[in-house]
Amino acid sequence: MPNTPRELARKEKIVAAAIALYTEDRAGFTMTKLARKTRIKKVEIYRLFNSRDAILKFYYPLCVHRYRAMIAEIDDFASWSFEEKLANFAYVLFDMLAEEREFVDEHFVEAIFHASSTSQFQREVESIFDQFADGLCGADWLSPLLAREYLHLVRFWLADESEGAERTMALVDKASSFCGAALRSGELLDKGFDLGKYLVANGVIKAPFAKLFLSQAMRWAR
Repeated sequence: MPNTPRELARKEKIVAAAIALYTEDRAGFTMTKLARKTRIKKVEIYRLFNSRDAILKFYYPLCVHRYRAMIAEIDDFASWSFEEKLANFAYVLFDMLAEEREFVDEHFVEAIFHASSTSQFQREVESIFDQFADGLCGADWLSPLLAREYLHLVRFWLADESEGAERTMALVDKASSFCGAALRSGELLDKGFDLGKYLVANGVIKAPFAKLFLSQAMRWAR
């Protein structure tokens, strides 16, 4: 059942308080303290979330919900190219994640990147990539692939010590440019080679994956 605006606002309040408690005292973060901080009864919190972990993990899909609300206010967003939408999503999500950078630094890799099953965050990212690619040939494999690899992008950003995260910004530019070229198919080879070199050189992916990704895109583009 979709989240109503009222329910999302309530969840956002709970998540913000939970993150504050978690970063202050990870071991001492309890539902009792959360109920006291939010002035929301524990039974009501449990109605919305089944555990403390679920509350903390919801921070990431909440960012995607916020992004959806933001682009709904952009009149000409539907006319943007696929690569413009991808790049915009990456840049805006970095800004949102940076709002709770201390928490994300401590939590993302263990709880989301190394999750034993597909996270709600990854499913939300795939859903919005599906929206971006609506009506485009190849979206059936491209959106799931990009959603999985987006988690690698966030991890790369977290580890990026370059000034202004310029290495990550360059990666976003190259990756989104490649995806646009793949959909247009004409520039695919040159853009793919440029992207593949950058990914391997910066340790984002290994050469075998780059080869697989590019060969799959090229087969689809024929």
